[in-house]
Amino acid sequence: MTKAVALLLAAFGAAAGQSAPRFDLPRMPVLTDQVVPIAMSGLTPGHSLTITLRGLGFVSHAAFVADSAGRVDLMRMAPKSGYDGVEPMGLFWFAERETQAIPREMITVNNPPPEIWQLTAEQDGAVIATDTVLRRAVAPDVHVRVVRESGIIGALYQPPGDERRPAVLVLGGSEGGLPPAQAAPGGLASRGYVVLSLAYFGVSGLPPELRDIPLEYFKRAIDWLAAQRFVDSTRIAVMGASRGAEAALLIGSTYPQVHAVIATSPSNVVVHGCCSDRFANAWRLDGAPVPRAEIPVENIHGPVLLISGRDDGVWPSTRSAESIVRRLKEHQFAYEVTCASFPDAGHSLIRPHSPTMDINSRRHPLTGRIVRAGGTPMGTARAREEAWKNVLEFLNAFSSR
Repeated sequence: MTKAVALLLAAFGAAAGQSAPRFDLPRMPVLTDQVVPIAMSGLTPGHSLTITLRGLGFVSHAAFVADSAGRVDLMRMAPKSGYDGVEPMGLFWFAERETQAIPREMITVNNPPPEIWQLTAEQDGAVIATDTVLRRAVAPDVHVRVVRESGIIGALYQPPGDERRPAVLVLGGSEGGLPPAQAAPGGLASRGYVVLSLAYFGVSGLPPELRDIPLEYFKRAIDWLAAQRFVDSTRIAVMGASRGAEAALLIGSTYPQVHAVIATSPSNVVVHGCCSDRFANAWRLDGAPVPRAEIPVENIHGPVLLISGRDDGVWPSTRSAESIVRRLKEHQFAYEVTCASFPDAGHSLIRPHSPTMDINSRRHPLTGRIVRAGGTPMGTARAREEAWKNVLEFLNAFSSR
């Protein structure tokens, strides 16, 4: 069937009282960690079609069969091909990269615009409907600004209003630079938390690699955050992933101004520097290297959330999380400890609903080596969704105390 014939039949159906094929989508942007309810109507019952999603250099395809009402609804229907099972966000999860990745900005200067994802439906090689999905990394009313003061470099995310709010210091891992809005900072700020996304190496004005980073740098960031008029200084949490999780546990163990710690893909011990000299020290305190020993997590002054994938290909994060829990029990830790580990998931447990097909083929931005994060695309996608719920539930309980 040619495109002209398909359009003619669609027009004939509309004239006969049948609506033309169309996507039924939210008209307003949704947050990137929220489910997009993708559906179509006006289709011929029992007929097959292919839906293509394309955006940010990624593309995915899935084939569906319209139901007896002439609808396709990804919230309740599995595709014939493309991915397995009823997965409302399957088109996003299993998108594959088709163009070279665009380098991310190291310092976010304002609230980023919505992501644009194009949906196309085809039958017999002819396009029968198109539409656009808009997704936001950060809610539009969150103010984002660069912080280069008090000796720290980062980006501050401030929800609307001047009331004092709980705050989260967010740290990235061995990739360096600034945790981007598309990761935890944008999602947490959109839920009402003040967020300081902090760079600690890999940007101008900071060390070029993870080596001899003074813990006092993080203390300056915590003090700066606590001094903001819209921050509740009694409710400051630190959240990190991978090497950032190691840092978060160290910071929480060192400074009582931290009242909660979230560690994703953690290490229970202090690890060497990264990434040019395996014998270098990663952290310093009071001018001396932090010993490569177990982190004294029993000194943390608040609840702890540990998240890991059981198939972590970078380091044994689940075993580390279990060791942390065991140590806290041995020291009769007074605060709540939550440990969530996920099968078929690895090291890459970021904010949900991003593509997972390249989790074991990405190049490390500093070393250039291929990183096998571990896990399967499906296991990682599901783990990200559940882990993010864990984070939001943990912070809600922390901020409500």
